[in-house]
Order: sequence, then C-alpha cells, then structure tokens
Amino acid sequence: MPDTGMERERQVFAEELGRFFEERGLPRMEGRVLGRLIVCSPPHQSADELAEALGVSRGAISMAIRLLQRSEAVERFTVPGSRRHYYRLRPGFWRGEIDTRVQEAAAVRALAENGLKRLEGAPAEDLDRLRDLHAMYTFLERGYAALRDSWHGNGRAPEEHPAHPPDAP
Repeated sequence: MPDTGMERERQVFAEELGRFFEERGLPRMEGRVLGRLIVCSPPHQSADELAEALGVSRGAISMAIRLLQRSEAVERFTVPGSRRHYYRLRPGFWRGEIDTRVQEAAAVRALAENGLKRLEGAPAEDLDRLRDLHAMYTFLERGYAALRDSWHGNGRAPEEHPAHPPDAP
C-alpha cells in the first residue's frame, strides 16, 4: 500500500468515523472498518488489506466485519479469479438507513400510543413523559418519512452536490 497523502487522508477519515462510533457507545473498530470501506480504492478489500490499512489484527477485522454484516452495512464480495474473500459497503446501504429510521420511529410511536391507551384514566401528570415520548416519535416518524421520500425521489439528499462537498463547520 503506497504511503501517499491520499492514503493518509483515508486513514484519518477511518479513525474519525471510529471515534464517532465510540462516542455514541458503539464499537470503535466497526466504525474504523466502515470508514475504510467508504473511502478505500478499490471499493472492496480483503481482511488482510483492512488489517494492514488500519494497523490492527486480522482477528479484530473479522469481529468487526461480522457485526457490520449482521447490520447489513457490509457484504462479502468475490472477485473473479481470486480465492480470497473481499468486503465492501453493501450497495444501497444508505438508502436502507433512512427506511430503518422511519420503521424505528413508527415502532416507538406505536409503543407510546399503546401505553397511552393502556394507561387511559391515569392522572395527567403521570402521563406527561409518555405523551412527550409519543409526540417526539410522531414528529420523527413524519420527518424521517419526508426525508426518505425526498431521498428516494432524487436518489440523493436534496442539498447534495457530488462535485462540491459540503463546507466544513
């Protein structure tokens, strides 16, 4: 793997995504592997290539890949003529993420709705937190659905411009 400025930037991105995951209580290694698969060239990598690029053991990569496959973020990929297994970001993964958010918000909203029905007649102050939960997830469900519809209609987020990445904050 050549030690170029672009390669260094790929490593930095993978590390940043790993820290982002870790700060949210998720495994850092999965974030690093996901980050690497987002920016690597070619877009598929073997476990050995991932381990070398991230400076970790093949075992750490294997565990991370298993979790990322379970969440359907990463898939195993074969290259004609090679016996090695490669991994890549699953095509369409980001489109599926917004669908998942809509479904999750709808599920929590429905749970809160059922809770309100079951607890009908309880003192109003006892239901304030449950009403807040219901209101928030009703709002999120509608908002995520609108974002999903916009994303699926355009194939990308409305403000996304491939030639011009967003400005850093």
